Amino acid sequence: MEIDLPINLLRIVKTGSLDVSENDKKAITFSFSENKITMDILDITLNIPSTKGILTRLSEARKFAKHLKEKNLTLCVSHRGKIVMKLGKEANPKFSRMITQSGAVEITDLQELRRLDKRLRLK
Repeated sequence: MEIDLPINLLRIVKTGSLDVSENDKKAITFSFSENKITMDILDITLNIPSTKGILTRLSEARKFAKHLKEKNLTLCVSHRGKIVMKLGKEANPKFSRMITQSGAVEITDLQELRRLDKRLRLK
């Protein structure tokens, strides 16, 4: 299955961090700890052209989040140090479940998530 490759790659690294830079500035930082990956989007100039809103795309992430949960992994997405959503094992959706229809996708800060979405689509 095509979703197994990224999940298996995430399982390889146990601890540590990885910085991705763009124009000599940190753009994304990945932090790895046992079964948890945090992706912090800091200063990225990437443009994601899309007619779909963030909530529609989150609903589409259900399959990926479900596989993360099955593999005992959690992916936390942060925007400038503030966690905006969790996918996988540690996700504990309450309100998010109504939007994503998934027990493996938790939106922890909807306002910040919408800011991130707007920022990525404005370039």
